[in-house]
Amino acid sequence: MIIRSDLELAAAKQLSLDLNCSPDDFFKDENTVTVPKKLEGRRLFTDEPPFFRAAVMGMGAVISADKAIAPYAKLLSEQRIGTEIFEIAALSALNRELFPHGCQIGFMNQYYLPKTPYRFGVRTEGYSLRVFEGEEIRELYSFEGFSNALLYRCDGARRDVLAVCAYNGRSVMGIAGASNDSPTMAQIGIDVLPQFRGMGVGAALVSACACELLSAGYVPYYGTWSGNIISQRLAAKCGFTPAWCEVSSVRLPVNNNE
Repeated sequence: MIIRSDLELAAAKQLSLDLNCSPDDFFKDENTVTVPKKLEGRRLFTDEPPFFRAAVMGMGAVISADKAIAPYAKLLSEQRIGTEIFEIAALSALNRELFPHGCQIGFMNQYYLPKTPYRFGVRTEGYSLRVFEGEEIRELYSFEGFSNALLYRCDGARRDVLAVCAYNGRSVMGIAGASNDSPTMAQIGIDVLPQFRGMGVGAALVSACACELLSAGYVPYYGTWSGNIISQRLAAKCGFTPAWCEVSSVRLPVNNNE
């Protein structure tokens, strides 16, 4: 029997709101197919649920598919085990099915959760860290080049709720920021300026941000993609472990010249 951490169970609950399913569906061997629905508490990346979305936490996958593509989603779930849905061959075939509906694969990300209990020591030799919360984060919006760490907005449903900044004297070295993707989960993003990379600044920022979020009652999580090895190494260095993989469609861009 696999014992799930409280953070994994919280992530499964969040994904169940995103994909209109039960949290238990992520711990089944078989795949589950649902229809998109705007449930209270879902992560607010888009106003409407994606046309196609799937997630797997290591066992059966959950596929949320519009009724127009439901027959293909059902066939996909029957022909492949959960992890195989995220293979290149399956995704290429999925893209071909999405095109006639005006959609394409928008992203396929890997997400990480902190190990529990999270006790990560942060060394900040030669620089200092400062925590920004709420409206204080606006002070950081004068700095450009931190779009991975900051949404650059403090209002709206999805916004910056916490940031940790590393300083070398008065100079900003890097920023880790967190957006309230849902009422319970906050995603950490990180940017370190090129001249300060390789000094442990990124790990210190992400770890400090995770600790602050946990203290504030959020489930912190970290996202990247398969080709971003540096980001994956940073997640591991900060005590984060792989938790789930997710793929989602987006609308094809409109060609205004036609």
